[in-house]
Amino acid sequence: MSKSRKRRRPPSVGATDKDKSRPSLPRGAAERLILEHSDQILPGDALLVLLKGTALAKHLTQRCLNVRWKIFTFEHLFLTSLVDSLSELEAVGDDDAEIELFCMPDLPDGTFDTVVLPTDSRASSELTRDVLQAIAARLKPNGRLIVSTNNARDHWLHKHLQATFGRITVFKDKQGICYVARRRESPAKAKEFDCEFAFRANLNGPDDVSESSETNFVAGTASKLSTTAPADAARLIRCVSRPGVFSHRKIDAGARALIRSLSLLGRQKSKKSKKPRLPERIVEMGCGCGAVATATALEYPNAKVLAVDSHARAVQSTEATAALNEASNVSVLLTADGNVPGAGTWDLFLCNPPYYSDFRISELFLQSAVEAVTFGGQIHLVTKLTDWHQNRMIEIFANAAVHRFGGYDVIVSTLRS
Repeated sequence: MSKSRKRRRPPSVGATDKDKSRPSLPRGAAERLILEHSDQILPGDALLVLLKGTALAKHLTQRCLNVRWKIFTFEHLFLTSLVDSLSELEAVGDDDAEIELFCMPDLPDGTFDTVVLPTDSRASSELTRDVLQAIAARLKPNGRLIVSTNNARDHWLHKHLQATFGRITVFKDKQGICYVARRRESPAKAKEFDCEFAFRANLNGPDDVSESSETNFVAGTASKLSTTAPADAARLIRCVSRPGVFSHRKIDAGARALIRSLSLLGRQKSKKSKKPRLPERIVEMGCGCGAVATATALEYPNAKVLAVDSHARAVQSTEATAALNEASNVSVLLTADGNVPGAGTWDLFLCNPPYYSDFRISELFLQSAVEAVTFGGQIHLVTKLTDWHQNRMIEIFANAAVHRFGGYDVIVSTLRS
């Protein structure tokens, strides 16, 4: 997904109006260091890679007017934030840069004079390495990489940059470090960071599943599957994952519990029949690599399963996971606003909200469920933070039953008229 914004220099605007609209400086050390060394950005084509936050984009596009910017992010939330903030600048005549926005699984095609990358020392090192490798392949001859970290004692990033780019210029600060590198004549050999792994989806097995039931397929090379599995072993599901996707390289224990919670649906009886009432339309909010969505689609082959995520690589991985397991009833949606098409028509809403953001994402998921689910439909939410989620689901749905699966609780609510 990309959006193009190309503007000529607008008429001059009063200083007072500009000051009111001008965004505040980024608070993060990595972003601030990029701004302090923005004079290192070469004229021409530049790529800004945003792994966290968007404030830096507004300042760089205002400071570097001789640059054609492409701004990239994996997160759809960042894309919508960028569109809004740049539109505000345009409204007051403060946006005179040539900008294209991208939210995709991989960096945009093309070559660049400069690539800018602020990093977070707490983020995934594997994702950082993967992105740096992609950047090295997109720099023009003598192209320049400007990368920063919020770790003033960094050694890991410095060492990796030296191995990839050779000689590095270092600008140190009390709160972080900014590095400037140039493209090598012969880029280092590319490393494969994508992977496949497998797990057994067992709705009715023991709560604690042995790790030996998982098989990893790393860098396209599969290890041998166990030949000693019992005859009634659960279905083996293979997953595709990439750096940046939640629980990369293995299935999350919470996802296992959410799959196990499907066994609760067998207890629901249809009013017209003694047979269990099976869901026909299912949503998974925050699908990650697609393990839960695919397992659900295979368990209910006649149902439509919609997998939703705000991360472009998660959506891509879910598509690949579903295809690998021939789960043709899975479709995907990239969005960060929680809006699900077909409001009020979904029978089952599955979600595994993250623990960060002080429950804001949990609240978004629950409000999305209210809009999406039909009367009589169920919401299954897996968590270890049971008290807050159970109390909130009681407030919203007037009912919430807690079911234990392994080390996780799955809280089940029903939307009643």
